[in-house]
Amino acid sequence: MTEQKIKAGAAPAVAQVTPARGINAKLIDSVEVVLDGYLGRATMTVAELGALGRDAVITLDAALNSAVDLRLNGITVARGELVAVGDNFAVRITEIGQ
Repeated sequence: MTEQKIKAGAAPAVAQVTPARGINAKLIDSVEVVLDGYLGRATMTVAELGALGRDAVITLDAALNSAVDLRLNGITVARGELVAVGDNFAVRITEIGQ
């Protein structure tokens, strides 16, 4: 899977899907997709990974107030900020690709 990077201040690229003629758009609208929220990454050795236990903390390469990328099949389609909704995390969308 390839990773698409977005330059600071640039709008994320979005793959445009145009249904072929004669296909009812309502059929496509009901297809479920998986949207991933990407917070950041960490690099560690296998030994460090094996040493992790309960209550371990992994520091990501993103600042606390960094934007969360929303990815569809590895492609960033939107960005937002992490918020709390009850006992869950959520993303308030601040940018949508064109």
